[in-house]
Amino acid sequence: MNVGKFLIWTMAAAAIPCIASAGCGFNAEGVDSGDSQTSDVSNDIQDAFIPHDAVVDPGNGLLMVKGPANWSTTTGLKPRAVHVTWQDDPSHTLTVQWQTETDASDGYVPKVWFAKLAECETGQDGAMPFETTRVATGTGFSYETFDDAGNLVNRSEWIVQLTGLDPMTAYRYRAGTWADFDEANQTFVTPNLSAVQDARSGLSRGDRSKFRFVSAGDSRSGADKIRENAPRLALVDADFWLFNGDMNEVGIQSEWDRWLDAMSPILSSAPLMPIQGNHEVFADLFYYQFALPQIQTLPEEIRGHGWSFTFGNVHFVGLDSNTDAGVLAQNDWLDADLAEASVDPDVDWIITMFHHPAYSASPSHGATQRVIDNWVPIFEKNGVAVAFAGHDHDYERTFPIRGSQKVDDGQGPVYVVVGGFYSPGYSAGQDWWTAVSHHGDKGNYAVVDVDGKSLTVTAYAGYGDEVLDTFTLTK
Repeated sequence: MNVGKFLIWTMAAAAIPCIASAGCGFNAEGVDSGDSQTSDVSNDIQDAFIPHDAVVDPGNGLLMVKGPANWSTTTGLKPRAVHVTWQDDPSHTLTVQWQTETDASDGYVPKVWFAKLAECETGQDGAMPFETTRVATGTGFSYETFDDAGNLVNRSEWIVQLTGLDPMTAYRYRAGTWADFDEANQTFVTPNLSAVQDARSGLSRGDRSKFRFVSAGDSRSGADKIRENAPRLALVDADFWLFNGDMNEVGIQSEWDRWLDAMSPILSSAPLMPIQGNHEVFADLFYYQFALPQIQTLPEEIRGHGWSFTFGNVHFVGLDSNTDAGVLAQNDWLDADLAEASVDPDVDWIITMFHHPAYSASPSHGATQRVIDNWVPIFEKNGVAVAFAGHDHDYERTFPIRGSQKVDDGQGPVYVVVGGFYSPGYSAGQDWWTAVSHHGDKGNYAVVDVDGKSLTVTAYAGYGDEVLDTFTLTK
């Protein structure tokens, strides 16, 4: 095989720190080191599996491998809940995460086989080029949790970071594991791979090209409604999604299983960056589901609770607003992070997201004093443009605010409550800060289009294409 024609990436094993109380027992290659409880499935593993189709293209020497949509040979090791986040620079990385039913298996090495979408055949079982340089490996951890019936079950989470990617490029990938690939016989040995999925890397820092993201939050018991609407929402063609918390009622594992499955049309095509809401009662389970940036200047116990990244000319910050102590613990990092972004010539916009709204006129919850006291002054000082929140299941947009007063556009942050992603609706309200408000019975989400120094937010009802609000900010 002519490997000289391949585009070569160097893929190091992802250095994912063990999560506190997660029962980690893995080395850097994702192999069980013996500390976690494991299930021996080696007797179930078949010796080899011949791909559905594999051909060598005589035009360029690439080994193109085609596999079936359901490509699993070992009971319990079929990848599920496959989704993508970012832990590092969005322009050059993607982090792929998935689960297996079986507790962390002896010898299981999590792998992601990937290629640029332009190099692949079309269709969910289309051929992808295979070579070892197109494979990234990672790590994992196991934990115990309960099913709906209260029975104790074991889960394994696997995390693989793809690095060295080209900016703003579509990639196709399959996540899972296999023992080996026999190039001579074009044979995978015991593959357990996900269906084909796609994701795009992000814009380079300072790139002012157009891009789009979606801001949503508060689904609570709405998994069935998400399932009905997710295929339509996946067509929004967002580069990524932000989610401001309260995905489930209490956040037990069975709820996460339903939520991730309902969201799969969206998660199969776009990274999702979430923060914790107050209904993520089992907080450990929330952080098990999502591999997020680990900010080293935050206290160790809340790393992952606050995060930031820069995508093109926009700096994004996610925050945990759940407790007074947690808010205080993020203040110093938040102030330093936003101060740096505010003087960065590559950054035109700063956008923040958290669960409890600074300003909300809904009679259900309303404004959040700890956010007003701690974060609002930091937002105002450092030029935050828009702050997204949820908690109240309605839609509300404020006028720009500075010093507890309405100000002109561009003189203070705009606060947007977008808390109706198929959760039970709340009544909206009016206060001195309210520019637009809608009751939550229609549901809502916001599509944000960034075009250089223009930023447009369009809020839609959850059902159909009704526009609830639109506004544009310019620099």
